[in-house]
Amino acid sequence: MADLSALDAVVSEAVSVRVTELEAHGRIVVDLSRSDDRARLRAAMAVSSLPGYVCACRGQVRFEFLDGRGTCVAAVAFHHGLSLAWSGWPVHGELVDGSLLERWLDERRLSSDWRDVQQERLDWLRAVPPVLDEMAGQLLRDPERTALILKARRLMLAVEPVPRVLQLLAWCASGTGWLSGYPAHEGVPALILRREPGVAAALQDPEAGARHFAGAARYLLGDDGAGGEDGGELARLPEAVRGRIGVAARERGYDIPEWAERLLSA
Repeated sequence: MADLSALDAVVSEAVSVRVTELEAHGRIVVDLSRSDDRARLRAAMAVSSLPGYVCACRGQVRFEFLDGRGTCVAAVAFHHGLSLAWSGWPVHGELVDGSLLERWLDERRLSSDWRDVQQERLDWLRAVPPVLDEMAGQLLRDPERTALILKARRLMLAVEPVPRVLQLLAWCASGTGWLSGYPAHEGVPALILRREPGVAAALQDPEAGARHFAGAARYLLGDDGAGGEDGGELARLPEAVRGRIGVAARERGYDIPEWAERLLSA
């Protein structure tokens, strides 16, 4: 069994740490020779468990711990304010309190982009449909667990069809993806939507707005969506609806596959 304290033992001997933003350009080196500075970082990196998941992205911030000779003794990636990836563990270590490490980074003014990444995660959590509120943390931490997706689908059935789809589409539009490395949790709404037959009806409802069309663009044009070389679900939508999806996709800067260009320009 992996030792939860193994990383802490390495950090306790480090003299400095090189911190790099993986999706931006911020980079700093922090002196850890003072015991109080090192203790604060160790407390911020305390992990509570190894729950068994591995995030698909490379993380947002990398910590390279250096010894007195400048040799890197451990490289750790911080993922979505929740967990740490380190070669000494087979899976991610879930942090006791990710906000402590976020605060540590903010205090050292790594860059404004780091705060943007955190804002994306908060935006995603705020967009979770009310009926799934109690599951939000689980879906954030373990988004590819099939049993959780099935449970979320069942809970969503308590919502009327059109509002249900609109809530899921608005959720799809949350986060921007590219800055935070397309984290796996941002694919959850699309996975739930896969079995929804009412996307067309919802997008033609008077309540459908810009955020819903942005969500539809991300869902229908993304890897987790319902597109494909034949146009799939996108091809079956009315021309006016496809046009609004195209506008939303371009405004958001989403990638538009070649197969979709004709459908969105019609």
